[in-house]
Amino acid sequence: MKKDSSILKLWQLVKPYWFLIFLSIIFSFIASIFSGSVAWLVKPLMDNVFLKENYHYLKFVPLAIVVVFLFRGLSVFCQAYFMRIAALKLTNKLRADIFEKLLFLPLSQVRRETSGRLVSRVINDTNIVETSLTDVFRTIVLESSTIVILIGVALWRSWDLTLLALTVLPAVALISRKLAKKSHQTRHLAQQEMANLTSHLSESLQGLKDIKVFTQEKYMLKRFNHALNQFYRFSLKLTKYNEGTKFFANLMAGVGGGAVFAYGGHLIIKGAISPGDFFSVLTAILMIFNPVKKLSSAYAKSHEALAAVERLEEFSGLPKEESGKIKAFPPKIGINFKSVTFKYPRAEEAAIENIDLLIPSGKVLAIVGPSGAGKSTLISLIPRFFDPTSGKIFLDNIDLKEFDLKSLRALIGLVSQDVILFNATVAENIAFGKPEATREEIKQAARLAYAHEFIKDLPQGYDTLLGEKGFNLSGGQRQRIAIARAILKNPPILILDEATSHLDSVSEQLVQKAMNNLMKNRTTILIAHRLSTVKNADILVVMEKGKIIAQGKHEELLQKCHVYEELYESFVRH
Repeated sequence: MKKDSSILKLWQLVKPYWFLIFLSIIFSFIASIFSGSVAWLVKPLMDNVFLKENYHYLKFVPLAIVVVFLFRGLSVFCQAYFMRIAALKLTNKLRADIFEKLLFLPLSQVRRETSGRLVSRVINDTNIVETSLTDVFRTIVLESSTIVILIGVALWRSWDLTLLALTVLPAVALISRKLAKKSHQTRHLAQQEMANLTSHLSESLQGLKDIKVFTQEKYMLKRFNHALNQFYRFSLKLTKYNEGTKFFANLMAGVGGGAVFAYGGHLIIKGAISPGDFFSVLTAILMIFNPVKKLSSAYAKSHEALAAVERLEEFSGLPKEESGKIKAFPPKIGINFKSVTFKYPRAEEAAIENIDLLIPSGKVLAIVGPSGAGKSTLISLIPRFFDPTSGKIFLDNIDLKEFDLKSLRALIGLVSQDVILFNATVAENIAFGKPEATREEIKQAARLAYAHEFIKDLPQGYDTLLGEKGFNLSGGQRQRIAIARAILKNPPILILDEATSHLDSVSEQLVQKAMNNLMKNRTTILIAHRLSTVKNADILVVMEKGKIIAQGKHEELLQKCHVYEELYESFVRH
């Protein structure tokens, strides 16, 4: 994205809050007038009070100073306050928009990004935009108006002396521009490294058990330290560019101030100007260079905001999930795979290949096969988490792509081996698929999933707040809450991906009874490694290396399919 388009995008972001920004600009101008008044009052104070020895006027000076600084302080406060309101409103909207975008991204796109990078988009990049609007833009508005007022005062007092002092400003602007460009590029790299840091931290917390059991703490620490060093290197460069801008502005301030003092002294000796004019100009010029330094620094930091806007724009430009327009309906014929092949992005081989499969309405279809056979991939195509690379999937002879996504997924209940519980109450987790459910409906679903007994023994029962991912529950308890969630939703299509894999034998027997009741009169697709789960399925499908190698009834497959026979023997052993 070009710089001009980034500025345009930034303007589009702040445009809804133009009135707050306008108020901030007005108060900036008022504050600048009071700043300019300090330099303006130097002449009458010098010429009429000190040189003419009218010292009785001095008693008014303290009051004047208090009034000037009081109203300037109030103006600066109002300017900062209104700008802060605009910044917070913008940041909240940005974060909400990014989160909404994230929720509607295709899973294939989400898989390409680590969770740390996505979190960095939501938090870090929006923080930069907020800081830029609160501090950088505020500084630019306030200090620019202050510079204009002070230059006006100085020119009025002595235009030639003022022009001499201002000859250093083009050099400050040129150096600031060059350093800002370098800062822009470096900030982009620094933010990428911050995303890497967040990613390392996120994956380490998620995989902490594996890190410990494989004793790879030192390896993970080495990776994290490498990312830290990279971020340190780019951050140090940023500091060098930003502080370099301030240093050069300070140097030029000294040069400008020295030139004014030398030439101004010459003019006083010649009688061309009064001491009051000279000190008024000198005060204005010296006061100008502080805003110039702040302005130079703000200009450099503004490029950090533009870099953040570029990354946010890249993210917002990602495509949403494609949805059809037909409202989905419970299947009467069934779900039909026709020559379906799917290959994950960047994968060398297809996960499933040339799948032809009919899942009849109201029947239970079980998919079995060794690990990596493509079972989970196949069922993930039904809710359209992914779309086939080639071939089509039909619901009652209508392509799934023709259906509205929300209505399609409303038909489906999913219980997987990786149970996701949210940091909410037990009741809220069970009612996740049906938020309007009554407490009695929630309890009934829990009873059917044989979860009611342990839930009522929790500290606050159904109102107990679960920790992140429900880690304060056992694996079997989390699984039963997930099953209760599916029962409450009461979907016509049920997908069970190793739904009983984390249950002990006692819990499995209880839940299996509930599952058998749940699967009646509904289309069910299940993946399982346990004989008790699949033996009574209406249709058994055997997969190997992404292909269906056999399908039929349990007894039939034992006779004709060697792979199923081996799986059956492993079922029996377990």
